[in-house]
Amino acid sequence: MNSTSPPPAFVRVSERDLTEIELYSVDSINDLHRTHSEQHSKGVQPPRPPPPSTNGNLQMQDRPVVYQTGQADRRPCVSRLNHILTSTRRNYFLTCAVITAFLLTLILIFSFLVQQSRALHILTEMVKQERETVEDIAQLLKRHINLTEQRP
Repeated sequence: MNSTSPPPAFVRVSERDLTEIELYSVDSINDLHRTHSEQHSKGVQPPRPPPPSTNGNLQMQDRPVVYQTGQADRRPCVSRLNHILTSTRRNYFLTCAVITAFLLTLILIFSFLVQQSRALHILTEMVKQERETVEDIAQLLKRHINLTEQRP
């Protein structure tokens, strides 16, 4: 009197459920490794993951978080990668900003020095002209003195 239906202890699991079980297992193993490495030095036993449901289907608490993209959240890997990328971008933009500020500072210093050089050159020319003028006036005064001395 055997029936052709499968025994009640065996429940068929769909491919989607198997994928979710695999993702859950990977997350559990990652969590186990992470907590084991953190607590190994303390001598504390890592917490065990909750057992899967008895009927073979995943309960809501057993399922990994799935966002609108349909991708399961692999918390440790994704957050670590996001942190690395975010800090790398932040460091890149910070480095670019520092280099830009440094180059602008150099340009300002160079333009200031060029402007000061021009001003110094103009002042030097004015001093030369003033010396020539003073020499011309001194010669005129000498001639005038010589002329006044020669008059009786």
